[in-house]
Amino acid sequence: MATVLQALLIFVLRVIGISLSTVATILTVQSRKLLAVLTGSLSTLIYVVAIAQVVTNLQNVVNVAAYVIGFGVGTWVGMLLEERMALGFSEIRIISTDNGDAVAAALRAAGFGVTQMEGRGRAGSVSIVDVFVPRRNLQTVLKIAEEADPQAIVNVSEARAVQRAYWRPSDRRR
Repeated sequence: MATVLQALLIFVLRVIGISLSTVATILTVQSRKLLAVLTGSLSTLIYVVAIAQVVTNLQNVVNVAAYVIGFGVGTWVGMLLEERMALGFSEIRIISTDNGDAVAAALRAAGFGVTQMEGRGRAGSVSIVDVFVPRRNLQTVLKIAEEADPQAIVNVSEARAVQRAYWRPSDRRR
């Protein structure tokens, strides 16, 4: 029974530690220094406690397996957690051959700031619609674009930093 409980502890510690480490890496990429340092430090503390349980008896295959499986599950949980937190900003570029005005109008009607440009594609003129939004609004923008022009080409990029963009009143920081 003690072996199973120890393996369970190692597994849970690894899931928590790797989840935090995944989030810390994303925070680092987004230049959120203080949060990245705090999250990374907590992750390391949990790592030390978990690895100590394993290295005291490397012959215990159950503990080693719990450690390894906890790493995989922790990575998955960390990605889900970060996706749920939706930190950062996205740039959505919508390229439309026929309905660029409708896409831009629909997004503006929903309160999003839109920049519209004209371009040339392989088959002729296109309308390019750019929108910068907090990531939590990404699915809303994609849905509006799809409804306005199901044939549009849509590209989503992570915007590392955004300055002086228009934010819907509900998205502005208070």
